[in-house]
Amino acid sequence: MTIDLPKIGKPATNALHHIGVKTLEDIAGYDRTTLLAIHGVGPKAMDILEDNLKKHNMNFKEDIGFDVPFHLTGDLKCDNAPKRRVMLDFLIGSALVDKDKLQAIVAEDFKWEVVDAFQLTGFDAFYQELEDHKETIVSIDVKMNISHGKSGALHGTQILENGTTIYFADMFEFTSHRKDAKVKSITSYIIMNEGES
Repeated sequence: MTIDLPKIGKPATNALHHIGVKTLEDIAGYDRTTLLAIHGVGPKAMDILEDNLKKHNMNFKEDIGFDVPFHLTGDLKCDNAPKRRVMLDFLIGSALVDKDKLQAIVAEDFKWEVVDAFQLTGFDAFYQELEDHKETIVSIDVKMNISHGKSGALHGTQILENGTTIYFADMFEFTSHRKDAKVKSITSYIIMNEGES
């Protein structure tokens, strides 16, 4: 059973609906800071949301240890799997177009293929592609993040500020089985659902 959002005012409700938040359970997936940063969601709406969460034995989400300017949810635990952390760092580095973070985790001869779109070889070509298509991201939800040996995969959704939803699945190949192995190649499958422009 899902619980509808309480009455928090039309601007706050519309702002939350715009990023796919429609239930109190959805609210529990966000931390206070992220919600307050959303245009249209003010302190009064936050107090109402917090009271309603408490009534239903729920809370705002705890800080997950990633300092990002967008909402990040899903399969974020890395436990004892360093490659899972590398894949999350890659996802975040790509979303932020963070050159230093990305250079630290990809091999010099890195290859990236987006199926039915393009293939790139080398860090500079990869980074330029990210720069050329930089967008403001509202949220990323990682549905699954798995690794084994020299391979790994993660998939999920990104919601852009303009309302576009991007569904992604990234297949990773690492340079070796070692914990500190760099990303050798990624094959990406991407579906875009255009929002308002």
